[in-house]
Amino acid sequence: MDRLAKFLRQQRFKALTLCCYMYLWLLLVFQLVQTFAPPSDGPLALAAILTPYFFLPPVLLLPLVFWRRTTLLRIGLLGLVLLFGLLYPPHFAPSLGTPPPDSITVMSWNFHGYHERAGTLRGAINTYHPQIVAIQEADWQGMEAGTDVLERYPYHIFKPSDGVPPGEAIMSVYPLQDYGIINTDPPHEIWDISRVLWARVDLGHGHTLMLVDAHPISSIGTVYGCFFCPQRRNMQIQEIHNFIQPLLKRGEHVLLLGDMNTTDREPIYKVLSSGLQDTHELVGSGSGHSWGVRTLNPYWAFLRIDYMFASPNIKPLYLRTDCAPRGSEHCVLIGQFAFT
Repeated sequence: MDRLAKFLRQQRFKALTLCCYMYLWLLLVFQLVQTFAPPSDGPLALAAILTPYFFLPPVLLLPLVFWRRTTLLRIGLLGLVLLFGLLYPPHFAPSLGTPPPDSITVMSWNFHGYHERAGTLRGAINTYHPQIVAIQEADWQGMEAGTDVLERYPYHIFKPSDGVPPGEAIMSVYPLQDYGIINTDPPHEIWDISRVLWARVDLGHGHTLMLVDAHPISSIGTVYGCFFCPQRRNMQIQEIHNFIQPLLKRGEHVLLLGDMNTTDREPIYKVLSSGLQDTHELVGSGSGHSWGVRTLNPYWAFLRIDYMFASPNIKPLYLRTDCAPRGSEHCVLIGQFAFT
């Protein structure tokens, strides 16, 4: 009986080791597909969004590495760890130091959540003191009631009477030379509603900034009978790209920011970021994940779907993704930039 029990235990370890190696190879093949032939929709495209979390199941096998005769299992798990580190290396922000005198601080936040007008926006502003604030899914009536905040940012657009998209808001200590929306689709084939607000900001000293506050539609649950349908979102991001590219060619200073409802693992991210600098990739720290469950966000936000993109003639200095609990499912993004 002892020999039979030992034999069965050895076979169990062999099966676990084989499963671990098969899982590693499946992840490798899946990553190769995502790299060289990334699908834009369907189950594989949805799976690409969740790829980092496919590394969690093997964690259940970690206690076994302390058992005897599990060398091959240890090697397999080590391979999974190395693959994860290669695909998703950590970001370490450089020391900010003393910012240049002409730098500006910008805040972006999808405000949607259960706030009960508890002053969460005011609290974030008082923490970081940004010169420019861009909001998505804003409570415009609550903002209108915050007269102290509006006095601090005398140049602001957020009310429906301003002709802004629903929920979009920009507040600035600098004058706004002009503002408008992107909506070239009267039949609503692309835009379900207006989702992009832009403003040309006069920073003084001959500098202007084209600030583009965007919130494309989600790809999840926005089409009847379809859980993951990114087609309309992708078309909206393509329209944003078409709007941004002429600005870049003219050499304008451009900041594109907001809740983009896409991860950097989806093919449309390349369209969104074309010609721009992803501030998190350059000067951010950690995962940059910015959306998840409100109660869990301070510990681990689920996905990175909020961004700050800068044109090449802007130098990103710093980016913080602040996931402190403020009632929203999204974290606050704070970026600091200098002009070249």
